[in-house]
Amino acid sequence: MLKVYSCLAIEHDFRLVLLAGLICALAMTLTHLIVRRAAGVRGADRQRWLALSAASTGLGIWSTHFIAMIAYQPQLPTGYDVPLTLLSIAIAIIVSWLGWTLELRTKRRSLSPLPALVLAAGIGMMHFVGMQALEVQGRLDWDSAYVVASVAIGATLVYAALLARRRLRRTALPISTLVYTLAICGLHFTAMAAVTIMPDPRMTVPAGAIASGILAVMVGAGALILLAIGAMHIWLDYRLAMHRVAEQQRVEDFANAAVEGLAVVEQGRIVDANAAFLRLAGSSRSTIGTLGEVLPALADLRSLEQLLMTGQTREMTLVDGSGETIDVEITARPIMWRRKPHTVLAVSDIRARKEAERRIHHLAFHDPLTGIANRTLFNTQLKQAIATRAEEEKIAVLCFDLDRFKAVNDVYGHALGDQLLRHVATQIGEVAGADVIAARLGGDEFALMYRVTADNDPASLARRLLARLSQPVPIDLQTIRVSSSIGIAMIPADARNAAEALRHADLALYRAKADGRGGYRFFEPAMDAIARERATLEADLREAIEHEQLLIDYQPLVGIESGRVEGFEALVRWQHPTRGLIMPTDFVPVAEDSGLIVDLGEWVLRRACTDAARWNPPLRLSVNLSPAQFGYADVCETVARALADSGLPPQRLELEVTEGVFIHDAKRGIAILERIRATGVQIAMDDFGTGYSSLSYFRQFPFDKVKIDRSFIKDMLHNSHARSIVEAIISLGRGLNLQIVAEGVETAEQLAQLQGCSQVQGYYLSPPLPIGQFAGSVLVNPQTAVELPSLKA
Repeated sequence: MLKVYSCLAIEHDFRLVLLAGLICALAMTLTHLIVRRAAGVRGADRQRWLALSAASTGLGIWSTHFIAMIAYQPQLPTGYDVPLTLLSIAIAIIVSWLGWTLELRTKRRSLSPLPALVLAAGIGMMHFVGMQALEVQGRLDWDSAYVVASVAIGATLVYAALLARRRLRRTALPISTLVYTLAICGLHFTAMAAVTIMPDPRMTVPAGAIASGILAVMVGAGALILLAIGAMHIWLDYRLAMHRVAEQQRVEDFANAAVEGLAVVEQGRIVDANAAFLRLAGSSRSTIGTLGEVLPALADLRSLEQLLMTGQTREMTLVDGSGETIDVEITARPIMWRRKPHTVLAVSDIRARKEAERRIHHLAFHDPLTGIANRTLFNTQLKQAIATRAEEEKIAVLCFDLDRFKAVNDVYGHALGDQLLRHVATQIGEVAGADVIAARLGGDEFALMYRVTADNDPASLARRLLARLSQPVPIDLQTIRVSSSIGIAMIPADARNAAEALRHADLALYRAKADGRGGYRFFEPAMDAIARERATLEADLREAIEHEQLLIDYQPLVGIESGRVEGFEALVRWQHPTRGLIMPTDFVPVAEDSGLIVDLGEWVLRRACTDAARWNPPLRLSVNLSPAQFGYADVCETVARALADSGLPPQRLELEVTEGVFIHDAKRGIAILERIRATGVQIAMDDFGTGYSSLSYFRQFPFDKVKIDRSFIKDMLHNSHARSIVEAIISLGRGLNLQIVAEGVETAEQLAQLQGCSQVQGYYLSPPLPIGQFAGSVLVNPQTAVELPSLKA
């Protein structure tokens, strides 16, 4: 070591030695930065960076050597052989390239010394070839011990530098750079201590040798240029790297802004994910599990491959960090990521959509007011029950509604009616039990279906249900009392399919209502015959209206005081081609239920107005209007058109309405009647006394005439209550200045009790007859009656 120190202190220019060391340190720093950059890329990019690292290492070693050689002062003329000098540069670069290639192929924490030996060999070879390029006036003697020591020092320190690079993280660059610089300098100066120049006057420096001064300029310029180019390259690459980082951050921010979760998968491992996916998975990038842990359906790589091949979207379950399952929708696409094929998964959270679908499905198959099944779901479940029914098994279908439910809506309002329906649905669930499927078919109509057992026969269920529904219901400080009627059909005895079972149960329900309400009836075949008969009657009535098979009879309205016919009431009849004469009580209800009442009422009004326009003298015409006409059509327009077409003055027309006009929609009914009355047409209340709130209508609408219902006239002679009601109505008419008409007068005794009325009509005076029957008598001379009985007591 003393010889090495003596070599450095005595035989070298110490300033140039320091310069050589500085250039070596800068070159090695640059080299390590380049090698680090090469480690992060593959393919051609790595080879370019390896070439640059080899040039940086080789030229750094070479510059260090020759600056140190220039610092060497043997006190003899010196020069440098050009070919050997160039060869030393080539050796340094080529061996450095080989050494760094081996180093980058070595695992990070490996202890392999091979790259270090190659790099140390390159340093040594470059040094000794460079020494051979030295031309001096003398000969070189080598101390083999120092030669071996120099190579050993170089190899050991290079190996230590590479170990520092492999093992250390934050301090890897400065430590490995420092140790590598020591390796180069240690090998060089130890080797320099191994050589002794023996002066020989006989030897001369060749004229073509490179002078030390020129070499110094060349080495210094080359080293600075190399360092400048390397530094510039590193700076540009740093800028590009920062740009790539910024671009990567921009892409990452863009991915994190996505609503969908995105995950990059390689061989069943999730190697990266955006923020949305991490939130779904309930983890961070460092704690996220494997693909199979997060998405169990894709645990098998074949499942992922199949998803990629089909390119379709699949629904599956995601398991988050807490073990909770989440409904998601997965789409898979292949991508190249970090120069390798990967799979990207787009993961959408569909919990909200699933919940919406469940709600929509529930709304589609359940009644929104009561929450029980609707008609669609009931039909589906009934069909399934029939399809899976055992041979001896029976299925009961019950249809029921609330008696007079419409009156509850009209009196208390629809809000209370809705509460009542919800109450009924609750009572059904409590009475029927879990095995019975209940549904609201619409309005106040409900249905039940269940498989009959020995402990739950349909009659017993119907009785329990009727008993429960008949109990008072307290709602909003009101106590509502309703009853119900139930129709029952049995499968297979009464029906073979769902539609037939519901229709037959409905027929049994109508029969239960017809029998007095508040009870239940089983279906009987005769009910179907009645329903078919009703359907046939409806079809025939439609045809009768179209082909004018209808007739109008007229019943006189006779004044009590005058004893004369003061008008006629038009009464429709149907002359059926095969059934003969059909009375209104048989076909008008059918017309009202089917909507034919609009055409029927318009035909009667038009024909009656046409007949009345020809009467001489011009007596009054009275025509009935059905409440159903107010709901189906514009009655005002119908009346106006009939008067205009016939030419009948409005003052000669009198329209009779019942309380049903007000029950459906009182405000609308009153508004329509006011419009009709404004034209000059008179309005009469028919069947007065049969409604539950008749007197209230006189406050809302000023009727011109009131007709006492025939039921009171019939009973007045032997029923004191009926007689009192008749007298009260007559007294009411006087007080309100209303005309009172008694209809249904059939005996002289009845007539004698009606002297306070304005007009009377009935079979005692005249039955309804074709208008031609009155020609030549009443219509020629109103003083001449058609054998009308005396009106005086």
